[in-house]
Amino acid sequence: MLLRLLRSAFQPRSAAEPLVQRALDLRSQGRFADAEGTLRAAVSEYPRDAVAATNLAVALLEQDKGEEAVTLLERAIACDPKCAAAHFNYANVLRASGRLSEAIEHYRAAKSVDPNFTAAPEQLMHTQLEACAWEGARTIADELRDKVSRGPPAAWMPFISPLTAVYLGLEDEQSKQVAAYHAGLAGSSSPNGRMTRTRRRQAGDRIRIGYFSRDFRDHPIGHLLRSVFGLHDRTRFDVSAFSYGPNDGSVYRSSIAASVDHFVDVARQNDEEAARAIADAGIDILIDLMGHTTGNRLGVLSRRPAPVQAHYLGYAGTTGASYIDYFVSDEIVTPRHSISAFTEVVAYVPDCFMVSDGTDAGTASTGTRAEQHLPEGAYVFCNFANSSRITRETFALWMSILKRVPESVLWLKRSHDRVVANLRHESQVCGVDPARLVFAERVRDKPAHLARLALADLGLDTIGWHNGHTTTADMLWGGLPVLTVPGKTFASRVATSLVHAAAIDEVIANDPEDYVFRASRLSNNRADSNALRDKLQLQRGSAPFFDTARLVRGLEQAYEGMFAAKIRNSAGL
Repeated sequence: MLLRLLRSAFQPRSAAEPLVQRALDLRSQGRFADAEGTLRAAVSEYPRDAVAATNLAVALLEQDKGEEAVTLLERAIACDPKCAAAHFNYANVLRASGRLSEAIEHYRAAKSVDPNFTAAPEQLMHTQLEACAWEGARTIADELRDKVSRGPPAAWMPFISPLTAVYLGLEDEQSKQVAAYHAGLAGSSSPNGRMTRTRRRQAGDRIRIGYFSRDFRDHPIGHLLRSVFGLHDRTRFDVSAFSYGPNDGSVYRSSIAASVDHFVDVARQNDEEAARAIADAGIDILIDLMGHTTGNRLGVLSRRPAPVQAHYLGYAGTTGASYIDYFVSDEIVTPRHSISAFTEVVAYVPDCFMVSDGTDAGTASTGTRAEQHLPEGAYVFCNFANSSRITRETFALWMSILKRVPESVLWLKRSHDRVVANLRHESQVCGVDPARLVFAERVRDKPAHLARLALADLGLDTIGWHNGHTTTADMLWGGLPVLTVPGKTFASRVATSLVHAAAIDEVIANDPEDYVFRASRLSNNRADSNALRDKLQLQRGSAPFFDTARLVRGLEQAYEGMFAAKIRNSAGL
């Protein structure tokens, strides 16, 4: 969840400002309990002060105390309907709980009452994308593109996050500028500069790898990496995980903690303390798994706690950070001619950059189509991606496919009621019976989800600005081929890398027209479609995608290359 604090330059000026500023200072020092106490005192002394209430609400949200936070935000809005930060943070809460329509209204309010509230427009746009409210999202996108075209970078970059730059289709140089700007903001709180320690190495010492993330839990990153750390060669590598996310008690959290040599929880430490913990551990290569995703702590990396720092897996594009040396990728998702899109040195792995875990595959019953409300004799196309990745253009292609294959349905993830309503309406506009969209309910766990994927016949990737990443990996582990089209950016080429690594290149289409043609051809020839599924099943014994240990060896080659380069540079060779 993206939270927005009110800082010292309050407009209008708040009577609670001195107390609130004191709380913010305490929070920056990692003294979270003291910060909360100071904010409670501010709210008690100034019960109708929207600034105090909003900041206390944010402090509580950061500690997963959502119920009290909601009450405070509602109070703040009632006290001051023009408090943009209250509207913005309330919208975040509504959005996280699936109340997209209400969230959209409060993002609009934040944008309306304070045109300079930089995060409001893009979060409004992304929420509309999640709701598949494409017209509204297009309007905001056009406004943001207009800002880019009319003003100097300093005027528009605060309004555009690195992910938004990808969605807007900005040029590589502009996208790098945006990423660098936000990476610089993250590093601006690093007063002490580098804290890298030169560790005295002995002959035969293992390279100390540190993975850094808030997502060692029931989260796509946790799902992908559940068994990966345990596959590192312990004769060559010592592996640590530095976690700053919640302990959700999941099997993913416990599996990861058990698979590393050292699991260090730095969730309650501020950036300086967390960086010091990494430096004191003598980490040789720090692997950031977040990039510019929500909840990142690039401020820790900006302190240079390790002599080599790299980004891997979490964010689909350059970090733009001067303090991150490498970006781990492969030659399909990042062709050699596209390395200029990265500020980091691209460290190539030999096969597929994305490791994934197949532990949950094949451990639950597939069930029946009837249980999933799928017609027994239909050809079932499937996509379980987040709704924000379904563009109007992609959906139109899907509708073209359904029209070419009369006895077919499209199986989608049920996320929010507004998404269902909007997509059913759009299918009718496209001339397709809305009943041919089947929305899957959430199942009890990951094994059950992977098992039910076998009920479908063909996965249809989202194409355009962002294709399926973990969702594509899930479909392949579930035995379902995925039809995709490679795009021009990292975010739009990941599925191509995964499908190629699974050795089923026949479902990599050349362009959107070819995508529709291949989907129609396969669905109208059940023998070919079944043969493709059989081929995918056979690849489990040999294709790189399914050989997690092989992919980990590739990562290790990249890490050793990074470390060797550091040694050479240090020696002046």
